[in-house]
Amino acid sequence: MAHLSSDLEVPGPGQQELFYDLDDTTAIIGWSAAELKAIAGQAKTPAEELALLKICALLLVQQGKLKGYADEVKAGRIKRAAEQRK
Repeated sequence: MAHLSSDLEVPGPGQQELFYDLDDTTAIIGWSAAELKAIAGQAKTPAEELALLKICALLLVQQGKLKGYADEVKAGRIKRAAEQRK
C-alpha cells in the first residue's frame, strides 16, 4: 500500500517552482525568437538575415526541449532534489 500513496503525492512547491521557471523560460525564448525574426526581416544583407533566422531556429529547438522538460516535471517524471531548492 505504501507504493500507492507515493503515486498520489501532489507536487511540492519545489516541483511547481521548477515547472513555472521552465514554462516562463520557454515563453521568453519564444518571444525572443519572434523578435529576432522581425529583426531578420529588416536585415541589411541576406547573410545577416540568414544568420538571424538560424539563431531563431536554434532557439525554437531549445524551446521545444524545455517545454518537454516542463511537461515531465508537471507529470512527476522529473523530480527536483531537495538540495536544489531555494
